[in-house]
This record gives sequence, structure tokens and C-alpha cells, in this order.
Amino acid sequence: MAAASIHQAIHGYRDGHRLLSSSSPLSADSTRAMLVLSDMSGPSMQPGFDEYLTGYPLPGSEVFVLAKTWYAPEMQRPGCVWTHSLLIPSEKISHVTTACLLEMFRRPQLEGVERAAAVPIVLGDEAGGDCRGDGFGDRAVAAALVGAVLGQPRPVIVAVDTAAQLEAVVLRLWEELWPAERARFSFCTGALMPRSNAGALLDLQTVPRAIPPSQFRKSASTALVLDLRSPSKPEAWIDLVLDGATRGDATFRTWLEAAAGADAGRSVVPSLAPIFGDWHAPNASARSVLASVVNANDLDPSARNRLVGMVFNRADTEGGATRRRELLHDLCGHRDTDLASVAPVLEDHTRRLFEESRAEGVALVLSLLGSELTDVGERVLRAAMILLLPKDLETLEDAQAPFLPTIVGANPSLASSPVLWNRVGGRSAEVLSQLGSMSLNDEERGSVVDAIISSGRDVSVDALVRFGGKVTIFRGLAALTSGQIQLSWPWRSALAAQPDTVIKWLESLSSPSLRDLDIGSRFVSPKAMQSRLAAVWKSGTASAGTIGPRIAAFGLTLAFWESNVNSPLLAVCFQPTYDAAGNSRLEYEEWDWLREQAPAVSWWRDWDKCERLAAALARLFEKQKASLETVLGIVYSRQAIRKVAAILDGDRDARPYLKLLRKTAEASSSIGTREQREALLKDWG
Repeated sequence: MAAASIHQAIHGYRDGHRLLSSSSPLSADSTRAMLVLSDMSGPSMQPGFDEYLTGYPLPGSEVFVLAKTWYAPEMQRPGCVWTHSLLIPSEKISHVTTACLLEMFRRPQLEGVERAAAVPIVLGDEAGGDCRGDGFGDRAVAAALVGAVLGQPRPVIVAVDTAAQLEAVVLRLWEELWPAERARFSFCTGALMPRSNAGALLDLQTVPRAIPPSQFRKSASTALVLDLRSPSKPEAWIDLVLDGATRGDATFRTWLEAAAGADAGRSVVPSLAPIFGDWHAPNASARSVLASVVNANDLDPSARNRLVGMVFNRADTEGGATRRRELLHDLCGHRDTDLASVAPVLEDHTRRLFEESRAEGVALVLSLLGSELTDVGERVLRAAMILLLPKDLETLEDAQAPFLPTIVGANPSLASSPVLWNRVGGRSAEVLSQLGSMSLNDEERGSVVDAIISSGRDVSVDALVRFGGKVTIFRGLAALTSGQIQLSWPWRSALAAQPDTVIKWLESLSSPSLRDLDIGSRFVSPKAMQSRLAAVWKSGTASAGTIGPRIAAFGLTLAFWESNVNSPLLAVCFQPTYDAAGNSRLEYEEWDWLREQAPAVSWWRDWDKCERLAAALARLFEKQKASLETVLGIVYSRQAIRKVAAILDGDRDARPYLKLLRKTAEASSSIGTREQREALLKDWG
């Protein structure tokens, strides 16, 4: 079929009622439906009903059928009719006027009937005009029919004297429907008995007044029977429909379809028509219309959602993002109507507000904080808070600072920015408690701790440790080693209470720096968990240059615990520790680690730390018969070598071992340095 044409079909009598001519093949369902509805509409013809119109959506297709039926008295068999049907694609139904369609009908004749509908009807330019019939001329009748059809969901049956009596008003009403409903609406202007399509009564049909209602009451028990002889006063919305139709204004139809949706039935009109009136009232605004939408009773939730969206679109044209923010604020406190079904729409408009204007989005949050909100309002506020960025917090005034825990509860990612902690003031513990109740992973908790440290704010270390646990300890230690924070008493106390976690932090470092070791030594003791600490110290000092007394004393304590002359810790840590002891640079704690490992040689010389260290090492050398190469790899300085040699020489049992070392030094010039060998051989003759 060409784009500018519609198909047609003719039914009539030939050995029974049947399809006689068609410009398009039909499906089985369509064929059956058309066969029934093209036949005479009742058991016998009534005066004044020898011509009538039938309109219905064709089952099994996307086609609407508008048909005209004529009584065929020329046929020998009584009850025969001719029916000319126009098959209008649903998408074209709103683009072809009723007047144009009526002009297409031709009463079939016996001669040539097979060819009468063999080709589609080509639409002329006038087919899409805006010429509408004057079917609403009798306003009282029109109001009664509009009210009955659009005011409730049941099928409507009207008693009339002739089929032509209401034909114009039925067609005019059909034209006034929004396109989607127009394609679904079914009617018959001359139903000799109530008619059905696909098992359901037609939406509107006029029946002969001469037929007593008792004859069709059973078959049409679900219908509303309308008596036009006693019309009631029309409701206000009906006047709105008729006024628009009289002006030839399509606004109502297009607005109604946008508000009701393509799937909405005709019964939605009474609830929507008053809103339509408010929408187009003088001096109406998005704000005034919104009040009409939310206060409307018996409004379908989906229709209310669409209307709210339409109101926000109107607000865009009136005042942009500012007006949309005002509407959202109004709705968040509205209590007269349950707006739960609208909440997703409002959340979506909140997101759109932030996309269009972040300043207005933040202003919405500020206006809602502290306001009395409904459940829907709280959902909107939460949706808005989730969209906040750290920079938005800078706009908060002091009066809004108390709401920061609430904001963080909705948007915990804000806690990963120092901006939040610079604004939170004395509520840091409250915010941390809020965050602690959430299911944050270690990475997220670590980001919060980093933000707090970066902010430089005085946040309770105990609260921070309760919040982050191991993560806080790790991040705090890293900040201490980098110099980002100072080793304050609260940090010292918190870290000292977590020695195992401190060791885990050291173990997590692929190659601890000397600064890492120094910080770690403040909170763990070399007298506990020695094997783990020894591994860390070996890793951290393996390629280090000069190491300080504290790190050296810690490592030497571990080396003495290992009691192995081949420990790399002895080679790295003994000489720096010995030198520090000789220069009185060993702190009390540092010497305390070594005190038990290096007992006094005599009670009157227990003050001589160098002697005690040399004696402890000499005993280890002699016990394990360390080679000269090993000895000189551990003891570098002349003073230390002579002290070790003196200790060995003073012990009768150790003298043979010392003698062996000296002979090796005398015989080899490749082991150690000349100064080392000379120090060992001095006074040996």
C-alpha cells in the first residue's frame, strides 16, 4: 500500500454474507471480525436504521476500521446489507479527517461489486485538513455523551429514534479523542442489538428506542444506558472539552495523551480535565499547576508521574533551574497527598538539576536541611546529597555544619576529601561514628584516614583508630615516616598499644627505609616477636648506608638473639652501636634493649658499655669459632678490634681461638684491611 492511500473492503450477500472485494489480504482473525461487524447489526431492520456507521480496531492488526452499512432491500433475501469498510492504519488515524473519510464511502451495487474495492483509495491533499464536523452543536446532548463516554470506564448504550440522530456527535467525539485512544475506541451509530468486538461490548453504540431495554439487558449488563431525554448538569471538565472542541483547538487532545500516556483509557479524563483547566488558566505557572497535580484526587499514579514531569518541563521554560529547584522544595514538604509513586520522578529531576546547575542543586540541599520533610522529601534530599562533591561543602554556612554527619551518612565518599574535615569542626567523632557503622572496605577507610591526616585537623586519634583499626595504624605510620604528621602523644599512645599491627605494617613494606625502621622501633620491642622483626631489619638495612644508633641498637639486639655470627645484622649493626656507646649517644631505651644480651664483665665496670658489647661479641665469636673474615666483617674500628682481642686474651679458654685468628691475620694480607690486621696483632709477640 502506498503511503498516501488506505485499503478498503466490501461485504455483502452472495449465498450468505461474505467478503466480496478487498484491496488487501486479511488475517483469519481480521476476516472473522469484519465478517461479523459488517453484517446487519441485529435480527431485523428498524425504521430509521437502514444506514449506520461502525468503527472498531481490527483484531490481529494495527488497523482501525471505519465502515458504513446500508440495508439492501434489492436482495431477495431479507436482512441483507452492504458494508463498505475503510482500513485505516493506526498511525494515520489522527491525520485523516472524518469528513474526508465519509466522502470515501460508496454504496455498493450488484454490478461490478467484485472490482469496487480491488485497489486502495488514494488520499488527496484535503485528507489531512483540519475540517471537523459540527457534531457538538447541541451542547446539552454533546455534554451528556462526552460525560458518559469519558467520565467512566464502562461501555455506553444510548437509545435514539434514528441512526442519524447522534451520528454527527459520535463522530465529533471520536475526533476529539487523543490519537492512541482514537485508535482503540469502538462505536456503532445503528446497533439493532448491542454489538461486541473481540468479546467486549463496543465503547459507544446507539440503539433504536423502539427496542425495549429488557431485550438486551442481559447481553449488555455491564454497559451504562444513557437516557438523553433527562440530561443532568454537566461537570466543569466537560465544558472544558466542549469549549476546546468548539474552538477547533487540538491542545486538549495532545495534552491529554501526554498526561495519560498511550495505554490510558478514556476514564482518566475526569481526573485530568480540571488540571488541564488550571494549566491553561490566566496567570497560571508551573508552581500553581503543580499544586493542582499533587492535590488531585483519584489520579492514576502513572498519570501523576507524567504530569509532574510536564510541570518540571514547564518550569524550565519559565525560570530554568531555579524554578525547578523551587518545585522540588515545595514537593518535599507536601503532606496532603501521598506522593510515594512520584518519588522516583523527583529523584530523577534532582539529578537533572545538578547536571544543569550545580549551584542550584547545592542550594536545594541547603534549603532542605533542617526543613520538615515527608518520606518523599527525605528521598529527594538523599538523592541530592549523594550528588554533592567535596567542593560543594565549601558553600555550607556554619548553621548547616551540624548536618555534615547526615550528609556523610548519605554520601560517604565526601569523607575522602580534606574539605569535609576542614568544615566538620568539633563533630569529627560523630562523623567517624557514622562512617564506622557503614560497610566500608579497607581502601575506603584508608581514604578517609588519609583525608583527615591531609586536612591537618585535630581529630581524636582514639576515634580514628576505632574507625579504621589496622588501616588507621598503617596510614598513621606512613604519615609519620613522611613527616606529614608529628609524633604527638595521642599517636604515640595509640601506636604503642598496637605492636603487632606495627610489625605487620613493617612487614607490608617491600623494602623498609631507615625512617620506617626508626618509627617502627618506637612502638615495638626487639625482645618480642624477634624472628619477624629480624627479617624486617635485615630487609631494611641490607643496602643502607650509615645507620643511626637507634636502628643499629635495635638490630644488634636481634642479632644477639639470633646468636649467629653469620647474621647480616651483626655486620651492619655492631660497629654503629659500639661507636654510639663509646660517644655516649645511646639512649636509655636503646641500651636497655642490649643490657641483658651484653652483661657486665665485672661489677665495678658495668658502666663500660663498649666493653660489655665487645665481650658479648667475643664470646659469640669464640663459641662459634668465627673465621677471621667473619670477625673483621663485623668489627671495623681499631678500638673495637683491640677491645674484642683483649676480651679473648683475658679468657684462658679463649686464648687458643685468639691465637688462631692472629696467625691467620699474620699469614694473609687479603682478609680485612691492614689497619684491622694490625689492631688484631698489636701486642702479640
